Amino acid sequence: MAKEKMPAAPANKGGKTKKKKWGSSRVKEKLNNVTTIDQKLYDRILKDAPTMLLLTVATMSDKFHISGSIVRRAMKELAAKNLIELVGEYNASNPMYKGLKVKAKTDEPEKGKKGKKEKKSKKEKADEAQDDDKAEEGDD
Repeated sequence: MAKEKMPAAPANKGGKTKKKKWGSSRVKEKLNNVTTIDQKLYDRILKDAPTMLLLTVATMSDKFHISGSIVRRAMKELAAKNLIELVGEYNASNPMYKGLKVKAKTDEPEKGKKGKKEKKSKKEKADEAQDDDKAEEGDD
C-alpha cells in the first residue's frame, strides 16, 4: 500500500479573517496633587493625620491630595512633634507610621446603637435551658 498525500487544509476556512489591530490603551487620569501647602491645609494635616491608623506616603498623598515629597517632610515633622510614631519601614524610602490619637475600638456597643447579638451554639442553648428548668424547680 502506497502512502497517499492528503491535500493541506486551506488557512482561512470559511472566509477572510481580519488583521489584529493594537488595542487603544486607556489613559489614567492625571492627579492634580498640590506641590505647596497653605496654612489651612497644614492645620488639616496636623489635625487629621494623627487619627489615621496607618500612615504611608501613598495614603497621605491620596487623602490630602499633596505630592509625595511634601508628604515625606510632613511625616518627619509630625514624628518630631510626637503626633505619629514609626511602625516599620518597607524600605528606606517608604516608612510606615501610625497615629497616636487613633480611637480604640471597645467591646461594648455605644449607647443608642444596637449591637449584634452573639450566636450561641446548640450546646450553650441546651445548658441555659437546663439552668432555667433547675431555677423553676427550686422556686416551687
